[in-house]
Formats: sequence, structure tokens, C-alpha cells
Amino acid sequence: MSLTNQTAWVVGGVGVVGRGITRGLLQLGATVIVNSRSEERLQSLQETLDYPEGLITLHGSLLPGRASFTVSEALKRTQLHHVVAHGAVRWWARPTPGKFENMYEFKAGCDETYSLNINGNDRLLNMSIEDFTQSSSQLVALHLSAAQNLIPNLKGSNSSYTFVTGDGSGKPGGERTAMGEINSHHVWGLSAALRHELRDSAIICRDIRVGLPVHEKSELVSEEVGDLCAGLVSNPMDKGRLIRLDSFQDIEDLKLKYQISSDGRTKNLPQFACQ
Repeated sequence: MSLTNQTAWVVGGVGVVGRGITRGLLQLGATVIVNSRSEERLQSLQETLDYPEGLITLHGSLLPGRASFTVSEALKRTQLHHVVAHGAVRWWARPTPGKFENMYEFKAGCDETYSLNINGNDRLLNMSIEDFTQSSSQLVALHLSAAQNLIPNLKGSNSSYTFVTGDGSGKPGGERTAMGEINSHHVWGLSAALRHELRDSAIICRDIRVGLPVHEKSELVSEEVGDLCAGLVSNPMDKGRLIRLDSFQDIEDLKLKYQISSDGRTKNLPQFACQ
């Protein structure tokens, strides 16, 4: 089980779960590309993982209108074999009350809504239809933009596109904002539609849905999901499958099934508080 001489792009690689995915791919020998609009978060990722040789950090966006340039700049350096598109996983994150002017001021407890400048504090019944339409589609628009620009560049007979999504629907005590919840469901729909569209192609498309709520400062779920995700990326199976992770036992069962283990080439993640 190895990703040596292969390149993977992690969409959302600077966040809590994304860092674990990046670490897992690096451990299997992959060159890993992570982009972000925040140079500070890219630097933090490098520091967290102790500046690994195989990590390429790229200051750029995958939002519509910007993704084409970001992808073309990155792929001047290397071919692309795998994509892991992470988003809408951390459904347990609690929003921070208050208004914001840009994506770096509104922390939202690291709910994905903050990074796309979506006002998660607005109650649905108080929103205008125009604001709802714009806010409810931003995360899925980012992921569609990423897919449209990355999938045509995938090379190799076992290339893959793996969604990593979160399942907060109907969970007791769920703290996701209304817009976070709606955006996450839109990403589920995009994942299902792309898995169907790519069913007859050479690209392996799957979705790992994480149903494990873990405190923001816990690194365990990030590393466990990252190791499992990397192992599945290296394994040309489960095309079109929705893989559910509702317990740590689910993770252990899948690791055993696919003989996935960590080789320790990249250090463990420290406890991480959203910044």
C-alpha cells in the first residue's frame, strides 16, 4: 500500500480534518498539494507537519472564477493522480455570535460557513430570498468548481476523487448553523451526482461520510480519518460507494478490511484549536 510517485490534492487541507488527511497521504509517500487563500494557515500547516518534503502549499483559491488559475499554476510542477475534497465535516462546531466583515474575522467556531464568508448568524425566517440563495450554495459551488477544474487533470488508470463529508443531520445536540447544515446537504447531493456521472469512467469516485462528533481540540479523529482516507485512496476499490464512519469501530473495521496502517513517517498532529 503506497502512493509513492503519485500526487494528491487535498481540497480543504488546512482545516482540522484536512490536516489529518494531508498527513495520512504524506505517510503513504504521496506528494500532496494543499491550497488556501490564507498564507498564514498554509504556514501553520507546514509547521504542524514539521515541513515535510512532499508537501506543496499553494496560495490560491478554488472558488468559481479563480480555480482555473490556481490549478494551472500548481500543475506546472507535477501531474495529478488523486483528489480528496474535504468539506462540511465538522458539523459539531459551534458558531461564535457576532457580525463579520471578511472571512478571517468571523470564526464561527470553525464551522465551514466562516471560511466562505457566509453569515451563519441569520435566522432562516429573517433572511431575504436573495441572501438565502447566495449563502446556501457557496460551499457546493466551491466543490463543483474544484471538481470541474481538477477531474479533467487526473492521470493514471487508478486515479480517484474522494469526497470527505460530515453527517450532522438529525444528531441530538447538533450545533451547526442553519447555513452550515444546508450547505452540507448540497455537498452530499453533489457527491452523489458525481459518483453517478463517473460510474463508467476510469476515475474512482467515492464519499467518506464522517458521523463522529469530536471536540475541536481533539486530534484523534483527524488522524484516524486521515489514515483511513489515505489507505482508501491507495486502494482501487469501492468505486461509487458511500462509506459511513459512525463510530471508531467502523474505522477499525475498514482499516482491517483494507489492511491500512500508519508507518509513522509523518509526526502525529498536536492538539489543534481553530484559528
